[in-house]
Amino acid sequence: MEVSIFALEHLIEENEKSITNCKKQLKEIEDGTIHVSAMKSASVENTLEVSSQSLEEYKAIYDAIPQKDKDRFKELQHVQEALAKQTYYKLQKIRLKRNLNLKRTQKLEAMMVVDELPQEVNINDPQLIEISKTIIKYNIRETLELDVALNNIKNEWQGKLSSLPDNEDLKTFAFLDTYVPIIVLHLSVLVQDIEEKIKEHNENVQKSKSKIKPIDYKGLPKFEDWWIEELFKNHQAYFGLFKWKSIIEGLCQTKQQKIIWHKVFSNWLMIKKILSNKEENSFDYNFIFDKLVEKFVRLEEELDEKNIQSMEKIVNNITSKEDFTKTKEEHDTHTLYYKWKIEKNNNS
Repeated sequence: MEVSIFALEHLIEENEKSITNCKKQLKEIEDGTIHVSAMKSASVENTLEVSSQSLEEYKAIYDAIPQKDKDRFKELQHVQEALAKQTYYKLQKIRLKRNLNLKRTQKLEAMMVVDELPQEVNINDPQLIEISKTIIKYNIRETLELDVALNNIKNEWQGKLSSLPDNEDLKTFAFLDTYVPIIVLHLSVLVQDIEEKIKEHNENVQKSKSKIKPIDYKGLPKFEDWWIEELFKNHQAYFGLFKWKSIIEGLCQTKQQKIIWHKVFSNWLMIKKILSNKEENSFDYNFIFDKLVEKFVRLEEELDEKNIQSMEKIVNNITSKEDFTKTKEEHDTHTLYYKWKIEKNNNS
């Protein structure tokens, strides 16, 4: 229901802007400020009439919303329709399915709107289609879903932090309280997208019976705390963290996922390194952050001693033989900031 309200608000806003613009143009034409043809003037008048009628219709729907529902998220009010129109609305989904002029996404969105509205709320087909187009245009459904997810993470984060002792040293990094839930959300959305793409890949492989192998996905590999703790002390820590990052990058199914992973990884590592540098003063805070990531991202730290020792031996063996010139990625020494700074210096 929230989605439909959002769409109605945008439609009302767009029609109000159209009316304001038309009235302004007509006044300028009347005052002689601008000179247009008779056809153009008639077109503006027609647009004003259509927009005014549409605004009246959408406002009628919006104004019919119960106040108690509006207070929550301006949800749609019961719109009382004549008894004679009940059959019309009952057959709405059938008409939508048969409408060859509508795209599949518009049909699906329109039917979702029909399902989420109360039975007493009835909207005619043109209005329903416009609401659906607006939902798609502004990506409203996904935006609201992300907003709900972020609030859940925020509530979990704040609830855990409230149990922490008042530590003056950590107040220096109070910005993390806002930053952490956003990073966790980005990680969560990325991992969910990766898992969905892997599932689609495996389903396509199974259907096509091609020689392409399915992806054996058993979850994200666990990270090890010593990689972060000793990141600026030895090359094994760099290499272990680099390999772990590369494994997850290998799970990414699209170029866009890889780009996002690079950015989200950098932000996650920044938080972990800041907290690591605070040592004992941040243990509680760091633990809560790890638990938040574990719950919403299903990304965990390796705590099994045998696994840690095994990975340490692997890293040591590889790095003792590794030619690090082969592991470097392509790079551009001229970063965006470097180019900007050069241009700024040249212009000054």
